[in-house]
Amino acid sequence: MNTYFLTGTALCGIFLKAINLDGIKMIRKFAIFAFLAAAIAPCTARPRDMHHSALRVQIQSCNFLLTDALHGSISKPSQENNFESGGYSATIRVFGSEKSFGFNFLCHSKFKNVNEISEDYGGHFEPVTNKWVPFFPGASADEISRLRKVTKIFSLYSKNGHGFYMIQDETVGEPDRRVRHFSYCLFHETKAICGLGDVRRLADAKSDMLPYALRILKSVEFTDTPAETSKSANP
Repeated sequence: MNTYFLTGTALCGIFLKAINLDGIKMIRKFAIFAFLAAAIAPCTARPRDMHHSALRVQIQSCNFLLTDALHGSISKPSQENNFESGGYSATIRVFGSEKSFGFNFLCHSKFKNVNEISEDYGGHFEPVTNKWVPFFPGASADEISRLRKVTKIFSLYSKNGHGFYMIQDETVGEPDRRVRHFSYCLFHETKAICGLGDVRRLADAKSDMLPYALRILKSVEFTDTPAETSKSANP
């Protein structure tokens, strides 16, 4: 039996919302346009059979497998977005009702330090403490003070990747429409996949999709091609 859970159009809408609202302070200006282009381009979802399977994904030079335990859909890179981005989406039943979530994949390579990439997604690695800390590029002192209260960052490990994920709650707009934004990066040698999404409506305690998003990301396994080297980026 084949099924679609979240259409490409709906997934694109999730990404647009993640970019345009309060969480925008965590992203550099030049990165916003890249995400926006990826978000508004048509996405192509494909049907999945109802078995847990390791899906092979290629985003530019990044090749990886993920275990689709939630029977979701992969949005593949397309000509409309210059083959720069893809995504994952799923709908699951929680407490008797269906809840949907999604996040995108962007590939990064040829970097010397993880912070060259991670700071665009709201994370900075401190080598002295060996910890990830929130990063707010372009924010004023008052904005940083406000955002720190609603931002949390954690280490993230997949089968052979390492990095972080960050959650940030909206503080503006109508209270019943505010959401929790989600960003992440996973690094493997000189490759990284990063992305954005929304994982909860703050007014609905039963709508938390973060554990399910993390379940997918923790299953990621980077697959090296013969041309890949064994050199790793710092840290």
